[in-house]
Amino acid sequence: MLRALSLSLSLAALGCASQPPLPPLAPAGPPVSAAAPVVVYGANWCRHTRAAMDWLEARGVHARFRNVEADPAAYDDMHTRMTEGNIRGGGIPVLDVRGRVLLGFHADEVERALRD
Repeated sequence: MLRALSLSLSLAALGCASQPPLPPLAPAGPPVSAAAPVVVYGANWCRHTRAAMDWLEARGVHARFRNVEADPAAYDDMHTRMTEGNIRGGGIPVLDVRGRVLLGFHADEVERALRD
């Protein structure tokens, strides 16, 4: 319980501005593969996470959503990927695009990572 509260407070301090909750995103899909080359680590309430998911969906890119607020394993995995990618800082969303880790949602960077 304490870990969940700490995780929730950490996420609120790191990323998206506090906004009214958005409808939940679709549940996590299968692991990253050629069919789903992107993992989006974020939270249901984060507008930037929603923007990333909407942008990917509009382009027909299958993505797996990992809710780092509700799933401690997703939070740990996000931090592991950031460490492996030598990414410092905090905030959400964090995107894993075919093994390339991106902090925040920037459409041009995601597009470049999908092409490479």
